[in-house]
Amino acid sequence: MSEDDERCANERVESHLYLVQHVVNQLASRYPRHIDRSELWSAGASGLVDASRRYDPETGVPFARYATIRIRGAIIDSTRTRDWATRSLRRDMRTLSEERASFEQAHGRAPTTEELAQRVGMTVDEIAGRESAAATANLLHLDQPLANDEGDEATFGERIPERDDQLLPDASLEHQELLGTVRTAIRFLPEIQREVVERYFFGGELLRDIADSLGVTEARVSQIRSEALNAVRAYFAEHFDAVPNVPAGAPGSRQRAHYVERVADGSDWRSRLTEGSPRDDAAQAEQDRTAADAIARG
Repeated sequence: MSEDDERCANERVESHLYLVQHVVNQLASRYPRHIDRSELWSAGASGLVDASRRYDPETGVPFARYATIRIRGAIIDSTRTRDWATRSLRRDMRTLSEERASFEQAHGRAPTTEELAQRVGMTVDEIAGRESAAATANLLHLDQPLANDEGDEATFGERIPERDDQLLPDASLEHQELLGTVRTAIRFLPEIQREVVERYFFGGELLRDIADSLGVTEARVSQIRSEALNAVRAYFAEHFDAVPNVPAGAPGSRQRAHYVERVADGSDWRSRLTEGSPRDDAAQAEQDRTAADAIARG
């Protein structure tokens, strides 16, 4: 475009910008509330700019009429590209909605699925499939306010329970403390017990393979693991509820008491939280969490 053409196009855009809002107001009622009206306006503004550059005055068509058509088309095209549902699915859902409304008007009640299927020429399974697909294609704003039976308002996002412990502060801190306590407790174990526990719980090795590498029997490795777990369990009982008690009469009570004393003197809650800081490796972090839970359960 020449400089004069560019200037004329810009002037047409500025003088006809009101058309964008006019078309948005006309089309807005056709779209669900989750469609951002500002996005419709942006798409319409792009259509107006495109119309001003393509407009040919020699056609005799008034620019406002031509621009309105282009703006409308730009908005519709924009929403179609962002729509997760296919056009055929939207068409089927409109048909179902119209037939359902027609039945209610004629009979004073909502149709059953079988009656609706007969009216539209579909099977019950086909209707269920289309309704399921339409439900998954609808977007909901997490900050959309919703009122409960008591009249209290909360956002949609606040009503969705969070199930990822990593995103729940209390649960995340509790797991971090648990993991840090396990790592601290293992660090204070005698060397042979520490090696067996780390290889078995964190390394996933079999007792048989550990026994072969240490040159002892599998029964001896199992005994070492039991002694280590009893020591850790005795220390855990001072910090966590519902920890299984060390079996009465389990050998090594004096050694366990000395061990618990050493761990208590050599650590505090701050060091345990630091010890339990998440690892950068997500797979390793999950493996550590699983191992810590297994050790804590004994």
